[in-house]
Amino acid sequence: MRGFRKFLLWVLMVLLFTVLVVGGVLLYFYYQVQPEESIQKTLTVETLPAEGTEGEAHFLKPDGYTLEVPVLGGVLTRAFSADTLGEQQTLEWDQVQAASLTAPEGGQIKKIVVTRADEIIFSDGSEAYAELKYPGSGSYEYEVQVELPAAAEGERMRESGSLTYRFTVAVSLQASAWLSDDRVSQGSIVALHIENNIDGHTPEASTELGPVHFLPAGETGWVAYLPVSYNREAGDYTVEVRCGDYTASLPLTVEYKSYEKKEFASAAELPDTGIETAASANAYRNAIWPLYGTAGGEQLWEGRFERPVSGRIKYEYGMGSLLPGDTVSSRHSGIDYVVDTDGTQISAPAAGEVVFAGYLELTGNTLVIEHGGGLKSYFYFVTELGASAGETVEKGQKIGTQNIVDTLHYEIKIGNQSIDPGPVFDGTSGLYR
Repeated sequence: MRGFRKFLLWVLMVLLFTVLVVGGVLLYFYYQVQPEESIQKTLTVETLPAEGTEGEAHFLKPDGYTLEVPVLGGVLTRAFSADTLGEQQTLEWDQVQAASLTAPEGGQIKKIVVTRADEIIFSDGSEAYAELKYPGSGSYEYEVQVELPAAAEGERMRESGSLTYRFTVAVSLQASAWLSDDRVSQGSIVALHIENNIDGHTPEASTELGPVHFLPAGETGWVAYLPVSYNREAGDYTVEVRCGDYTASLPLTVEYKSYEKKEFASAAELPDTGIETAASANAYRNAIWPLYGTAGGEQLWEGRFERPVSGRIKYEYGMGSLLPGDTVSSRHSGIDYVVDTDGTQISAPAAGEVVFAGYLELTGNTLVIEHGGGLKSYFYFVTELGASAGETVEKGQKIGTQNIVDTLHYEIKIGNQSIDPGPVFDGTSGLYR
């Protein structure tokens, strides 16, 4: 009996020793294990992904974590957490599109929070973040939560939990301005572009060329169309631009363009012959001149302008007209068309709003379409009007008809400045650049 007790005691001693040894080993490995692998996982932040470049990638380490680390292949797990590791960085950014984020290998971005001046401007997942654009210059504080999923059944045990990345994107995006051309001939249109107006300032510009009316162009841009009429004196001009704190002086050279001259036997043969009296001139001024100072606030047209009528050109834009004894020719401010069939359709050359439709003694049946930004189409001597003031028309829509005996005068103006419709029709105009 005593021997059995000794044996039992020995067994208990062995078991206790074994427990102590195993427990000690487990404790040793438990306290030795550290989240070394996960805290080295980097979030990829791409900045400056300009068109035609691969962008600049930054690899950021976590600034905090909550992790479960397996011990001895998963016999135990040890929990770790840290709130701030001092890994925050500031990245420079000069584009509207928000910085591109890529999760580390094995991780998934669960939530992105972006704040500016303590105001949350974004708090969602990566799918919605792909559409985010910065609403203005300034410092944007990021907190990105990345989930490290636990091993699935049958997989090798691995660290799991979440990683927190914190960093700042310093957005400094200055507006810029440029002209579609810096050297043009008389009769042209020059497009003035404002880009990267991320802070939403309303631009202003001034020039001797004519009025400047800006239209929104995209999310952070503006565009204005500047007229260079046939009678604009050749030489050097400057377009002064202001947009918030940004200013620019853009040079533009206007070159002389030679136009055809024709001699006419009498005034009755001249282009655009209307019944001109003091009363008719005054009625024309009262009806049409106020339109020169108006401008639609949005671009209504898309694509290239189309010729308004199927017919031959009788008088070209800029053509000089000479009467017997004259030494200086008068110039033609538009294009005159004649048709071969009565009732030929006159179509809207581009979408817009009819701002005048009626009869004037000086210009006959007259119709004016505002296309946006002060760019207008003028139709004089229309045989029969087919649209009314206030009506919105689409490109190609019937706005009137023309008979053989009448000559349709078509003109494009910005403000009171007439420009050559030819390049507008063939796609070479600055209107499209």
